[in-house]
Order: sequence, then C-alpha cells, then structure tokens
Amino acid sequence: MGFTQWPADLTDEGLAMAKEYAHAHGDIVSVMFIGGIPWPEAFDGKPFSNDVQDNMRYRPPAGKKLFLSISPLNKDRRDLAPYWSDRENQPLPPPWDKEPLNSPRVKRAFLNFVLSAVETMRQDYLAIGVESKVLLSRDAAKWRQLKELHRDTYAAVKKVHKSLPVFFTTEVLHYRRLTREAKSTDQEKEVADLMRFSDLFAMSLYPHMSHEVPKIIPANFLEFATRFKKGIAVAESGMTSYNVELKSYNTTLYGSEAEQMQFTEMLLKTAARDNYEFVINFATTDSDRLVARLRPPLADLARIWAYIGMQAGDKRPKPASAVWDGFLKAKHQQAKWW
Repeated sequence: MGFTQWPADLTDEGLAMAKEYAHAHGDIVSVMFIGGIPWPEAFDGKPFSNDVQDNMRYRPPAGKKLFLSISPLNKDRRDLAPYWSDRENQPLPPPWDKEPLNSPRVKRAFLNFVLSAVETMRQDYLAIGVESKVLLSRDAAKWRQLKELHRDTYAAVKKVHKSLPVFFTTEVLHYRRLTREAKSTDQEKEVADLMRFSDLFAMSLYPHMSHEVPKIIPANFLEFATRFKKGIAVAESGMTSYNVELKSYNTTLYGSEAEQMQFTEMLLKTAARDNYEFVINFATTDSDRLVARLRPPLADLARIWAYIGMQAGDKRPKPASAVWDGFLKAKHQQAKWW
C-alpha cells in the first residue's frame, strides 16, 4: 500500500509534505516518469541531463518497496512521449517528432532508457506503459504500433531481468467502456492479447471521472481483474472528496468525503480478498494550492486530481485516511502474528 510523491504545492513545503506522508503511511513508493523520455541521449548512449539523473537517484526508505512507471506516450495517451531534457515535457526534436511508435529508433531509445532506469534504481516492480490502452480508444493504428513496442521492450527487459515483474497499466473506465470514446472499441480482446506480455494485471482507477460509475461502487466492480489468472495490482487510484467544476470541459465531477471513504474501503477489501500485489493511491495530499497557480485549461486538468489525497492541504486527515491506515496496520500486524 502506498502513494506517489505528487506534491501538494510547487514549494519545498508542498514537496516535503507529500514525501513525508508517503513514507509514513505506506510500505511502497511509486515513482512515475510520465513527462517524457530523453530520446536522443538514450538512442546514442550519451549521458542524461542532470534533471533525469536527479530523478533516478531517488531511493525509498529502508524496508519500503519501489514501483517505477515509465510511459512511452504523452499525457494525452495519443502519441509519442515528449522530450525530457533539462525539464520534462519539451517539444520533440527532429527526427523524433515524426517517428512512429514502433520505429527501430523508438524501440532502441526506449529500451535503452528503461534498462538504464532498472539498473540505476533497482525497483521492485516496473511498468513500461501507463494507461496504455487509452490509445486504443483514440487511434487504433497507433495502438497496434504501441503493442509492438511493448512486446519487444518486455521481451528484452525480461531477458536480462528474469525475476523483475514487468507490465503495462490498464485504465479501468476505458476497459469497462464507461467513457464515451471507448464504447466502440474491443477493449477486452485487445488487453487480453497484450496481457501475454505482462507479468501483472495492473489497473488505474479514478471513478469520479465517469458519470456512468455508480455512486455507491458495488463490491464486485473489479471482479473482472481475476480472469487473467495473473497477479493483480492497482498502479494508481483516487476518488475526489469534493465536487469539481471543470469550466473548460463544461462538466462537473462529483464526489464527497463519504464517497471517497466508501471507494477506499471497497478497493482495499477487494485487494485483500483477491491478494493484490499492491495498491497505490495517487496523491497523499490535496493539491488545491498547486492548482490555484495554474491557468485554464491546465488548471481544470489538474483539478481532476486536486482532492484525491488522504489529507487536506492543511494536513487535516480525511475520513478515508482512517480506512487506509486501518488496512495498513492490520496487514502488518497479521504478517507479524503469523
């Protein structure tokens, strides 16, 4: 059970608040490289920028596991990830701005970067795709390219690191066709096909992002995850504890502290029952102060996840945090008793 270190605010205090909570209330830390790939440096085998190297230096506290996610796709899950140079999310330089997802150059650069990260960070779990199948809902031709990139990268990493769990992550709302753009796609068939090259079935789940998810989420909502007969994990998750108005998108996402608590309990009960490998709640702390610094439409995009923390921005514990801490304590007490 653990968190990412997504900051509560773009300040030293906001960064420290998230890190402290993640270390105190979990036994696994999630690090996500989702802002780009150092494409030319990885392709040529040259040193990465100081920013890339600094991020690779992170180590969790002793006794806690590390889960690393690396995405070859951009934040919209529509095309190749941007360039990670001195900063993330930089424009792709030529010829990378024209490369297909399955080009030999992309395959070589992505594999080199993944292997460098594995050898440097020594993580316990590795995702080489983040919400990969959202691309299926948006571009079927590029989805086929991504499948080829994933298969080749998976095979190459497993050849060197046989015991490392390697997988991609699946966005549940698209998989269950609870979003408009996913309804005409064969999500189940395509994910099952790619699961031949995945050691875990790893999910991301933010139920407030679809109005089609029941307000009281049923206990059997995630039963489909067992059909793959592989280990299961929740790579990222969260439920908003407040209604969120997204003016740029002309919609409101609904939630409350009670609904966040109910979702957390349902998720952790399911994970305990079905023996999940791990569960990640994306944010430790509400990030409304961070969102206030942003301009539309980026502010609205960030607001989707602004209130999914286990504590408010002023460190007030929310009701869901008691559920989370109770499961974490029970898990470790049971392990110690046995």
